[in-house]
Amino acid sequence: MSEQDASACPACESRSVSRGPASRRNQHVVVRCRSCGACWLVGAPAPPPTFTLEDLPEDYVDTWVDNKRESVGTGEWERQLRWLREELRGVERPRVYDVGAGDGEFLALARDRFGFDVGGNDILEGAILVAKRRYGIDLDLGDLGALPDLPRADAVTMWCVLAHTADGPSMVAGAADLLGPGGILFLQTPHRTLADLAFIGAKTVTGGRVTRLSDRRLAGHHRILHTRRSITALLERHGFTDVEVTPQARYSLSSEAYLASLRTPQWALRPAARVMDAAVTGPLAPRIVLDVRARKRG
Repeated sequence: MSEQDASACPACESRSVSRGPASRRNQHVVVRCRSCGACWLVGAPAPPPTFTLEDLPEDYVDTWVDNKRESVGTGEWERQLRWLREELRGVERPRVYDVGAGDGEFLALARDRFGFDVGGNDILEGAILVAKRRYGIDLDLGDLGALPDLPRADAVTMWCVLAHTADGPSMVAGAADLLGPGGILFLQTPHRTLADLAFIGAKTVTGGRVTRLSDRRLAGHHRILHTRRSITALLERHGFTDVEVTPQARYSLSSEAYLASLRTPQWALRPAARVMDAAVTGPLAPRIVLDVRARKRG
């Protein structure tokens, strides 16, 4: 079942769903599951991955992650890698496979500081070339489910990848196939918050006219917002157990880059970014991502 399907929930398979109006800006339609609370996008095909390194600016290798918030990245990666190493303490050199590995920085950290054997994939040729050039890591090119004969992994990681695929259940099934019995999955994925319900509600009430914030959270590249219940249902459906889900107020994109994506006027960009920085580091900041840990049933 594809996440493009509007008749049943891609997470829990419930058919108790509510379809909202199309956005007047881009015709995107959001469907909400009344059972598990997931919200997903239909009618918006993901843009095809066509670029290579040669298509990009000369400074691309140096600016791949320049828009990330400084407090997010290595510290969080280290926390999860320490947890994985502890869970796999009986394995001398455990293998971790990172789905959607991007420039390979996470895998380089896992290899160099924590002693993992590493592998990963990405659908963009540019990412494959960057990972090789920067870190000497050979990534697999292509969707996880289309890669044959991959070595068995002790752990699979997905950093904000699941929401970017048109068929999340297939990606989870691919991760389960890659893991041996008792193997570990860690993933981070966007969380459907009360604020998101408000954005989607405004879109519904206005018949698709007020959509800028809902379109920002659910866009052509960002296809589903999970809840604790929905991600647990999806993983358990594909053979995972011991699912632990923790909502986090983790804002990976810098405030200035995020506000620029909303077309904030240039004169207001920096003052607005300072206000947003204060808001997202406060105790009332919406917990917009989920950290999810699970184990493949043995």
